[in-house]
Amino acid sequence: MVTEVPIDQDSVAWHTLMQAALEAMDEGFTVFDLDLRLLAWNKRFLDQFEIPDTFAQVGTRFEDFMRFMAQRGEYGPGDIETHVVERTELARKFLPHAFERTGDDGQVFEIRGNPIPGIGFVTVYNDITERRQTRIALEESRKQLETRVRERTAELQASEDWIRRVTNAVPVLIGYVDMTRTYRFANRIYEDWLGVSVEQVVGQKIDDLLAPALVTEIDVLIGQALAGEEVSHEYPLTKPDGQEIVASVAYRPHLSAEGEMQGYFVLGQDVTEQRQTEAQLRQGQKMQAVGQLSGGMAHDFNNLLTIIIGNLALAAENGGSQDDTTLPLVEEALDGARRGAALVKRLLAFARQQPIAPQTYNAKTVVSGMQELLLRTLGGSIAIDMQVDGDPCFIRADPNELENAVLNLAINARDAMPDGGSLKLSVGRVGPGNDKKTKANAAHRHDHVVIAVTDTGSGMPPEVIERAFEPFFTTKQFGGGSGLGLSMVYGFGRRSGGTVEIESAAGTGTSVRIYLPRVHANETEAVDVQVVSKTTPYGNETVLLVEDEPAVRNLTTSMLRHLGYEVMEAEDAPSAIEVLETTRIDLMLTDVDLSGGVNGVNLAQSARSLRPDLAVLLMSGNPDKALDLVRGAGEHYNLIAKPFESVELGEIVRLTLEKMRESNNETG
Repeated sequence: MVTEVPIDQDSVAWHTLMQAALEAMDEGFTVFDLDLRLLAWNKRFLDQFEIPDTFAQVGTRFEDFMRFMAQRGEYGPGDIETHVVERTELARKFLPHAFERTGDDGQVFEIRGNPIPGIGFVTVYNDITERRQTRIALEESRKQLETRVRERTAELQASEDWIRRVTNAVPVLIGYVDMTRTYRFANRIYEDWLGVSVEQVVGQKIDDLLAPALVTEIDVLIGQALAGEEVSHEYPLTKPDGQEIVASVAYRPHLSAEGEMQGYFVLGQDVTEQRQTEAQLRQGQKMQAVGQLSGGMAHDFNNLLTIIIGNLALAAENGGSQDDTTLPLVEEALDGARRGAALVKRLLAFARQQPIAPQTYNAKTVVSGMQELLLRTLGGSIAIDMQVDGDPCFIRADPNELENAVLNLAINARDAMPDGGSLKLSVGRVGPGNDKKTKANAAHRHDHVVIAVTDTGSGMPPEVIERAFEPFFTTKQFGGGSGLGLSMVYGFGRRSGGTVEIESAAGTGTSVRIYLPRVHANETEAVDVQVVSKTTPYGNETVLLVEDEPAVRNLTTSMLRHLGYEVMEAEDAPSAIEVLETTRIDLMLTDVDLSGGVNGVNLAQSARSLRPDLAVLLMSGNPDKALDLVRGAGEHYNLIAKPFESVELGEIVRLTLEKMRESNNETG
């Protein structure tokens, strides 16, 4: 008589679900027993290493896999059997291991192995060539997690305890809740997230295990899951060790073979890093859009300021003919217009549309040289701590913009400390991984110099930090500031190849860090920045002025004639070509943004074709765009940015004429 052995239906179900999970994993997966014979695997493992399906059998020896790989040349030259013996003996030690392996095709695999007491060891083979960090990848991961609990394992002779050990090796929260809202399974991630052991989770009802506020939040979702719907949600979670994460949890219904609801699976992931990356991307896109708007506004203002400043400057230069009452008013108006031009320059700096004059220098020298200026600016109630000693920190950036950035940050700090306090300025090096900010921002993965300005003031709440770099955003009272200081600092950092970050909280002070790429001292030689006093140069050559804005054209003509030049005028490219064909012209000064479909760069090319000895000078209220057009044409022309005054115009006109004269002499 044959005795019928009852089948543990729960065990078979767990095995089936577990094998489904293995086949759905992104990673390759193997389990070898204590005799180094294959117990479990998935197809992903075979595909990753191009291993024939004939190896996919329970009992295949570990050394057979090693011999196959060695014969294929995976372990380099040498005796094949020696390679096999070395790797097999190492595996027999059953030690935890983690390393990376790069294949001939450039794919990089992270291989992690952990011993399973009494069974053998489990190994996960993860292709880390590309990491997916988008929503689509997250949803795909969730779907794959769902299938990690379904299909195969009839031939695996294991128990629920064996399955639990394997699921504990997967870095994902896995649980199972029945129709009474009671946990029937949980892996070790529950202990990591909630601070309770697996034994304490299993048998507990959801309402008794989770915080009441969280239960209230997910109660509707649980009802939907128990009704057969697939649902998911995210929530902030503070782990027992104090770490704050963003948890993404999905609920997947579990149906019997007859289609009856049995409960649902809980699949959770820590998506903190993905959310931080997405937030940084959104902020960058927002700042780019604001920057484009600011750049367009600045271009229009520059044309207006050219007219205002130019006429006021001419009036001031002719001050001897005005009465004592009028001249101070002109000079005051001119000062205000110049401050307006400086404001527009800040807008262009934020929008990355302001030309820069980068030089290589020691950032510590520039910052330390500002100490006297800062003492006068901040006053005696604020103590200044300069930390700029030690090895030099070479950067390549515009030194004037660095000074302006540090000064703006110092003034902001002063305003945050109305009753006094302390201000620390430091310049130092930061390399990959040795600064806490490097983990969150990819811009810091190479050597950088960090210029930090830290105060003990009132600090900023999160909602202020989020908008701090926006142009015209300010928390000061009306008249207390333009809201462009931090915008200018942000624009300087980005245009110099770096970034700017704020660390602050209400009542705890603020630290603003400017990260700029470090130039190694053995790669270049630092230079000193010197300011050369300017004098107004005059001339008597003939200049063709091409400008479609009548007011700007009239003003610029007055400036040029005041400087001694003969001036011919044209309002567009065709008119300019007519003048060049009939009149001897020494220099053509043309706006880049001309009406009529032909820009100043195209006109310059046509004019040079007609007159190769012609000196050409461009002007623009949007100099960054103008430089892009010049580079795109493969040409080189001098450029003066609007607004400008007679001294600036006279210098660059003289420089352009002399440079062209030298070139003509060399070729003639």
